[in-house]
Amino acid sequence: MLYRRVLLQLCWYLITPLFLLCIPQALHIKKTALRLPEAKGDHTVTIGANEKRLKFNHYGESTVAGVGVELLKDALSAQLCQTLTSELQAQNTRVQCHITGQNGIRFSELNSLIAQQKEPADFTIITMGVNDTTGFTSVKRWQQSILQSITLLQQNRPAPIFFTQVPPMAQFPALPAPLRYVLGFRAYLLNFELQRICAQHKHCHYIGSKLLVEKDMMAKDGYHPSALGYAAWAKQITPEILKILQCSQ
Repeated sequence: MLYRRVLLQLCWYLITPLFLLCIPQALHIKKTALRLPEAKGDHTVTIGANEKRLKFNHYGESTVAGVGVELLKDALSAQLCQTLTSELQAQNTRVQCHITGQNGIRFSELNSLIAQQKEPADFTIITMGVNDTTGFTSVKRWQQSILQSITLLQQNRPAPIFFTQVPPMAQFPALPAPLRYVLGFRAYLLNFELQRICAQHKHCHYIGSKLLVEKDMMAKDGYHPSALGYAAWAKQITPEILKILQCSQ
């Protein structure tokens, strides 16, 4: 593990000069990219009407804020509520989610929002990484932010925390080469650190997924999921979440 960390850091230092060649691309994208708004709707979603309740808080960046769809009911958090409810139908359980997402936010800033949330939950999901990748957050600061979020969330009771995969930006259709490969490697580096920290902390779990970049799975900006993309993402990660929840009972 240590050898791999050192090797990844070395590779990053070696390809960093390549980013200088990508600066014109990055500036052009920043100037011309289609900017979609956050989704509208209730930030507390409840699916089902059964007495037994499973509640989770979902924190994150633009994908949690629902960028790419018009309404939060079509975004990732609400889709997770739907898929979890369907899987738990035999247990007569309703699922409730409180959504805290902000477009453009970095992990260090997200922790301020986490600290303000006093409502207890059965588990938490955190979806971060794109803004820390494009903003070139240092690995050390990224590590510190993850650890701080764990401390904040576990100070009252040790409920499960699920960290979703840092999106593989090398696959983003809206990014041209070679910029996409530089950002893709940076995202891989942050994702590696996220996996490593989750493996070292009890009640913390890394949830991987496969990025679906087919045209109907992406919003018109080529950067965020569409309603179909969010639904497919939720279906991918629901089984792993349920498996871990059942093992932790």
